[in-house]
Amino acid sequence: MLVAEGWYDGYSSRIDYVGDLGTGPTAIIYNVSVFIMGTFIVAGTVFLYKAQGGSLFPALLAISGIGCMGLGLFPANLQPMHSIFTLLAIVFGAFAAIGSYPYQTKPMSIISVALGLMALILSIVFFPYLGLPVGSTETFMGMAKGSLERWAIYPILAWIIAFGSYLLGTASKNEN
Repeated sequence: MLVAEGWYDGYSSRIDYVGDLGTGPTAIIYNVSVFIMGTFIVAGTVFLYKAQGGSLFPALLAISGIGCMGLGLFPANLQPMHSIFTLLAIVFGAFAAIGSYPYQTKPMSIISVALGLMALILSIVFFPYLGLPVGSTETFMGMAKGSLERWAIYPILAWIIAFGSYLLGTASKNEN
């Protein structure tokens, strides 16, 4: 995202929402990549559902993926849809991370819950920031809206990468 600041004059990762990248010169890259990420998450949940049977966990993950797809379809200038999909992606991503606990062994299961709780708590703290005007520098705990939004998003991204890697690692062990 720091690269985006070089392409998008006036963009600040501290002040601006992540979704603002979907409205300026970085719009095509941001919107397409977020939509594709959501598509892959939803597709992955189909395989999880088939492998694990019906459970709440794949549904939580699918809703988060749908939220990501919605972020790609509804840039930040299309409110309130963008904010709704932001909440779906973050909150259900946090619940999915927590809900993945029984599908992993320790320490990965504990790390997943910790990342999910971190994202959930920070998304609740972030909620009042939704809908603040462009350029708003209101802060909470010393963080502007762009910084706090990233603190809610990054644990989910870290978890989804770690969980996917965990699944790949356990699948390769099962083949041997």
